[in-house]
Amino acid sequence: MIQILDVTEHEIIALKPAGLACELPRDPAADSLVRRLAAQGYPGLRLVHRLDSPTCGLFLAARSAEAAAYYSAEIAARRWQKWYVAQVAATETQAAKLTGAHKAYLKTEGASARLVRSGGKPSFLDITMATAVPGRRGESHVLVQLHTGRFHQIRVMLAHRGAPLTGDVRYGGPAGSNFYLEHVILAVQRFGSQEKCVWLAPEHRDRAPWAPALHEAVRAQALALMGHDRQE
Repeated sequence: MIQILDVTEHEIIALKPAGLACELPRDPAADSLVRRLAAQGYPGLRLVHRLDSPTCGLFLAARSAEAAAYYSAEIAARRWQKWYVAQVAATETQAAKLTGAHKAYLKTEGASARLVRSGGKPSFLDITMATAVPGRRGESHVLVQLHTGRFHQIRVMLAHRGAPLTGDVRYGGPAGSNFYLEHVILAVQRFGSQEKCVWLAPEHRDRAPWAPALHEAVRAQALALMGHDRQE
């Protein structure tokens, strides 16, 4: 059963489990997030963004063509605000050195992405903090604000910086540890209203253990967004 966090006539916000594809257009009968949501009473969903199959966390789907067009335009204008937590093969000290803004040009080649000097799509993200992973020596969690949603962007950009995701062997991450990438905060201007909504992913079974400082930082970021909205 997919956990539903919010639903209106225009959109649905769900918690995507790790290991589940968002949609499989070539085989609509195969297991996917869209198919499970349809079975739960939400047919005809239109995807405006996607999470990689191994990625978990917040997912928004439109329930009408009008809402889909609106949210696609909002994403293209970079008005969505998105934060992720990634588990990387780097010590806390090494990961902390990556805090700050990062830019790269990415090109998709088959099932992978790579950095290129020219001809790629400009891709932006900020790493805002790093904490050690409880019980995992030499591994860290990084909090990432994602400004563009390129294919495998977080995975390939962190790997290029010497901090591949654990278990992400496609981009040089070490095997033997679980892959963990979670979309933890989403802030959007809701379709058809002046309301700006902020969703914070709840605790769930796919979440790796977090250090207390990471819990505090994620919660503080969500509250700051909510507080800013109230001031407006």
